Amino acid sequence: MRILTLNIGSSTIKYAVFDGLDTVEKKTIPLCHPEQSEGSYLNNIADSSVVSLLQNDMTVKPNIIAHRIVHGGDKFIKPTLLTNGVLNELEQFSPFAPLHQLHNLNGVRTLQKLFPDVPHYGCFDSAFHAAHDALHSTFPIPEDLRAKGLKRYGFHGLSYDWISRQMTAPRMVIAHLGSGASLCALRDGKSVDSTMGLTALDGLPMSTRSGSIDAGLILYLSQHLHYSAEQIEHLLYSESGLKGLSGISGDVQTLLNSSDPRAKFAIDYFCLKTAQHIAMMAVSLGGLDKLVFTGGIGENAQAIRTAILNQLSFLPSFETHIIPTNEEKMMAIQVQEVLRHA
Repeated sequence: MRILTLNIGSSTIKYAVFDGLDTVEKKTIPLCHPEQSEGSYLNNIADSSVVSLLQNDMTVKPNIIAHRIVHGGDKFIKPTLLTNGVLNELEQFSPFAPLHQLHNLNGVRTLQKLFPDVPHYGCFDSAFHAAHDALHSTFPIPEDLRAKGLKRYGFHGLSYDWISRQMTAPRMVIAHLGSGASLCALRDGKSVDSTMGLTALDGLPMSTRSGSIDAGLILYLSQHLHYSAEQIEHLLYSESGLKGLSGISGDVQTLLNSSDPRAKFAIDYFCLKTAQHIAMMAVSLGGLDKLVFTGGIGENAQAIRTAILNQLSFLPSFETHIIPTNEEKMMAIQVQEVLRHA
């Protein structure tokens, strides 16, 4: 079984080809420079990158294609065959993932044209958190709004699923730290809580995303500074986080290499907020046995890990691990599991 996996993120396109679970080909191409905002590329640029990447580099034709799709809502909680009807349903979640969802779906439609006779499956980042109980998924808003599906979902599920299969513990927190960053609290390998919510904007401060912020600030921007909805969205998704704090860049390595005090402040803020949210995840678990770092920052930035751990030194002892994530292979595994049980 030759499986092609396509992962269109907010700053990169990654693809891999698997023969069973053996990697045949793998490549990553950047979609923006560290100084640019996440998602600053246009849809047609992403589409042309996919076409160029596959036509120029692929040496084998896949039997199945798996696509990373960030938001699946309550309905899509396992790999799903992507028909036109399913794609139309998935478009409704685009407002909740403006840096990802439409790009993910455009990638599907592009590959469907390139490989019209190959089945295409969606693998959903929100699916890993589908079993959260109401205490960890509910917003304190009126029932009529909650009934519209306005709740906490959580993301980075492909990464968390991969890590949970490499290591488990009764109480484990995984820190997926990259351009997009979040935490997941797992009990015996199952997601209990996560820092992201209805959108991938909530929780930790990120490269260019604000993370958790006072909702009253949004009202003030709208009512008193006369920001439009589009301006607020751009501010919170593309001009905030490390980029907004430093005024320099959203790239961690750039900030670590800088002597500018604003860069240090941005890094210190990120480490503090990450430590605070790890402690919050520990509360959801009733303790902490293992903390796992993954993602580009989590795997590679020792200074960041050390600063976070220093903030957590008051906690009872727990193990710390660094495990590289592999979302592409996780997609291949998930699709094969679904097909085996079909």
